[in-house]
Amino acid sequence: MAVFIIVEGKTDTAKLKSIFPEIKTIETSGSGITTEKLAFIKQISLNNKVIIFTDPDYPGQKLRQTISDYLDNNCLHAFINKNDAIKGKKIGIAEASPVAIKNSINNLISFTKQVDNTLCWNDYINLVDSKSKRDKIIKYYNLMPTNNKTTFKWLNYMNITSQDLINILEEKCIL
Repeated sequence: MAVFIIVEGKTDTAKLKSIFPEIKTIETSGSGITTEKLAFIKQISLNNKVIIFTDPDYPGQKLRQTISDYLDNNCLHAFINKNDAIKGKKIGIAEASPVAIKNSINNLISFTKQVDNTLCWNDYINLVDSKSKRDKIIKYYNLMPTNNKTTFKWLNYMNITSQDLINILEEKCIL
């Protein structure tokens, strides 16, 4: 079984290959992914491990969601902190340091195919009642900063419980 990393463009592939020379990537050519490319990625995912590693911006998030949904969450996710992926006015994987990229690849997140809704919306809102608390949860799981709705959805994909959030927010978990 091979590992394929889904990236947005050629500069992302070049950056990853400079760190991991043997890595295999699939480039989406940006956020405007075609149905043919999605079908190709799905075919690859049937016999290989697929990791989605898109830029930490809105188009990257939208692309990640499109691919993940198309694969029925049968993939892994590598997230990079936006602050680690800024160089000048550009934001992306290609701008990140090798250390930040290695950290992202070493902390993969898996979304489940069957969402058990282990976390209900009211519990989430009551526990994560401020941006600073949401940021703490996002940082703990090495997720890309998102709004409450997307963070909630991703936490459910990961089968995170209210108690998990309480432990993180009360610092009972190691960050």
